[in-house]
Parts: sequence; C-alpha cells; structure tokens
Amino acid sequence: MLYRTTLGFWAGHRNSRIRVILAREWGNDTELDISNNRINRATGHLVYQKRFYETKFCICPGGSQVNSARIADSIHYGCIPVILSNYYDLPFNDILNWQKFSVILEEQDVYRLKQILKEIPDKQFVSLHKNLVKVQKHFQWNSPPIKKDAFHMVMYDLWLRHHVIKY
Repeated sequence: MLYRTTLGFWAGHRNSRIRVILAREWGNDTELDISNNRINRATGHLVYQKRFYETKFCICPGGSQVNSARIADSIHYGCIPVILSNYYDLPFNDILNWQKFSVILEEQDVYRLKQILKEIPDKQFVSLHKNLVKVQKHFQWNSPPIKKDAFHMVMYDLWLRHHVIKY
C-alpha cells in the first residue's frame, strides 16, 4: 500500500446541492483536497491518478446523475470511497457489504466531514483498505470475462433482481 498523505479528495462539477456545500465548506482546507472543478482525465490523467493514490478517503457526493465514475475510480485506485448522499443505489448493493470497504454518510454529515474521517482509527482504515482490495476484482471489466469480474457481477445482480421485479 502506498503511503497516503491526504485525508480526503474530491474534484468535480458543482451540479448538486451537496457538491456546492462540499466545495464551499472544504474548498480551502489543508487536509481535504477539494477542487471546485473536475480534472480533465484526458490531459491530466496522471494528476488525477496521483491524487487518488495519495489520498486515504475519496469523497463521492451525489450529483445530477444516478451514477458516478468516481466510486469506481476510488475502488480502482485503492482509495476508500466516502459515499456522501442521503440515497444512493450502490453497485452490487445486493451482493457486497459496502460497510466493509467504504464510509457511508448522509448529506448533513458534510459539515463534520473532516472530523468524521479523522476519527476513523488506523486499524479500521487498514481493515477497510484490505476489504477494498478484495472487492477490486468485482469492478474490473475483462475481455473475455474472468470469474467474479464486473461482467459476472452484473449478470448475477440481474439474476437476483429478476425475482423481485414484476412486469
């Protein structure tokens, strides 16, 4: 595991109420790396990647869409996702226990975000990170698919849901 020196990271558009508050409250903080603008992955891929690798917790606030590449990016780069939303239908929620590899907060917690993250003991962080590494394979797409990769997770999730969806 790389040494992660930044407490939290988020870069993105302020296209939701929670993102506006996040940027306003923490944009000038010295321990939280909160950017008001999204980093262009095409021109600044290494900058974006490096910030994920240097950070313990990656903030994933709800936005204007129902999905976010930020969660997958966090998992890919081994940065603990911090889900900051009152409701978020997390990927593979019926299969994976997100409590074991992420921090899930409500939007009202944005005002105490830094305090909450700093109060997570090192032992708990290490446990979250070890579990995060274990689930990384479930979010990886392979061609051809490999057992328990994202393709198989989607198929299994659809199979589980077909029992509850009524047409």
